[in-house]
Formats: sequence, structure tokens, C-alpha cells
Amino acid sequence: MNNVKLQAFCLLVELKKLAPVAKVLGITAPTVSFHIRSIEEEYGIHLFRTNAGGYRLTEAGEGLYHYARQIVQLQKDMNRFVDNLLAGDIGSIRLGASGLPAHIFMPELIHQISTAYPDIRISLEVKTAPDIEKMVALQELDFGLIMETKQENAALVYETIGEDSLVLALSPRHELAAKKDITKSDVLKNKVLLHTSSSSTNHFIEKWMDPIHPSIHTIELDSVSTIKKMLTFGKTIAFLSVALIEDELRSGLLMKRDLEDDTLNRKIQLIHPKSRLDSKIDSFVKSSIYDLAKQLKI
Repeated sequence: MNNVKLQAFCLLVELKKLAPVAKVLGITAPTVSFHIRSIEEEYGIHLFRTNAGGYRLTEAGEGLYHYARQIVQLQKDMNRFVDNLLAGDIGSIRLGASGLPAHIFMPELIHQISTAYPDIRISLEVKTAPDIEKMVALQELDFGLIMETKQENAALVYETIGEDSLVLALSPRHELAAKKDITKSDVLKNKVLLHTSSSSTNHFIEKWMDPIHPSIHTIELDSVSTIKKMLTFGKTIAFLSVALIEDELRSGLLMKRDLEDDTLNRKIQLIHPKSRLDSKIDSFVKSSIYDLAKQLKI
């Protein structure tokens, strides 16, 4: 049943005259009368007796009012819940990120969200870019920040917020450290650490090394911290983002070589479901991410 009809009915019970009800609802008195007749016709009962004092409930009307009042209140509660949800006063925001975006964006982003919306529940999943794409497409996550995978999902919106370049990371003790110009041939002669076969970083490294030399030795690891530690031994090399090795570069534990190859440039992308309706907090999350990208100059 139309909720306006029930509101008109409940208000008429309380106010007892058509004119005050019409004023509250912003409609005319004949329209209020029409809603009451419509309810009576739908249920086949009389709701009111009329007299000089206004509208008085019949026995059937009293029974219907008992339930109508609850329905109207539930509708008000539901509207209030939705308003609070869209305003960001309640609810949750589920974020996902692949390795690099998680490292450079998420601490500050989560801080900003929790400060602006202290009552919002915030969660973060850190997985490979393809995994984050799947979770956002299934709406298990609200937003994702990933390194491009070249495998765009039709259910998602992809927004490029910046770019990142992979550099060759190695120990100052590695035999290539003294070499000024490192070539692809030099890389293919060494043991290369790879960050899991499903990561977007691997996609770009394998593309750059194609065709892979038969003698290449690779080690796949599921931890960037493990890769960085192994690099310090001076026996391996790896392609990593500068942002992930800033501390090691400052301390001298690692060094980098920029191979100046466009195929090693990657987009950083914000993804979210096409079907998602923007709320106030959604707009805040998006603008915060773009602001952070500007600050980081990526």
C-alpha cells in the first residue's frame, strides 16, 4: 500500500480533521479524503465515524490504526537509516589495495576517513591486483587501488590516478652495481626475484623480459619484505617501485638503476563497481585519493 495513504490515515486519527492533515502532508483536503476512501475500498471496511467533533475511529479502524502506525514509524526509521548511511554517519567502507598502493596510499587515506567519519567501520584487504579486481567486481569491496593489470573487468569503473615506474633494485655488493649501463642481456644473466606470478608487477617484468632467455633463474616470493632482504645479500636483483625501497635507498642497503624503458611504466588505478551509487562518504574517499596522488606527485 502507498505509504502516503497510511500517513494520511494515521494523521487523521491524531488530528481529527482534514485541513490540519492536508497542511502537514502538503496536499489538499480532498486528496486526504480520497486516500481514506481508497483504504476503505481496498479493505472493504469503514475507518471513521464523523460528527461535529471530527473523525472518530470505528472498531475496524482502531485495529487497522494499530498496524498502520507501526508501518509508518518503520518507514520513518528506514528513511532515517538511509539518510544517515548516505551522510556517512553509520555503515562501513571496505577498501582493497595491491602492494604498492597499499604502501603509499592506505595509511593516510584510512586516517583521513576515520577522522572525517569516526563512526564508520573501515576494513582493508591487501592482495594482488587481480584478486582485488575480482573482490570489487563481486562487491565484496567498495573501492580498490591497484597497479594496472591490462585485464579490465566490464563490471568495474577504472580511473587512472597516477603512474609508477619499476626500477632495477640491487645491493651495492652485487656484481652489476659497478656497471654504468645495465642492459636486458645483463638482467637475463642474473637471478631475478619475482613477486608472485599473479601480481601486476610480474606481468610487467615478464613482458619486459620477453622473450625470456632459457638460462634465466627466477625465484617467486609472496612478500616484498622478503625480496628486499634477499637483495641485501648481493646475489639477486629485482624490479621494484622506488616507493617500496625508499628506506633501503636512504640507508645504502640497496641501490637502483632506471632502465628508462616505457614498458616498465604502470598506471595506478582506482576501481569501483559500475552499479555503485555514490554516497557522501564515497565522494570523500574519491577526492581524498586524488588529493593524495597530487601530494605524492605520482
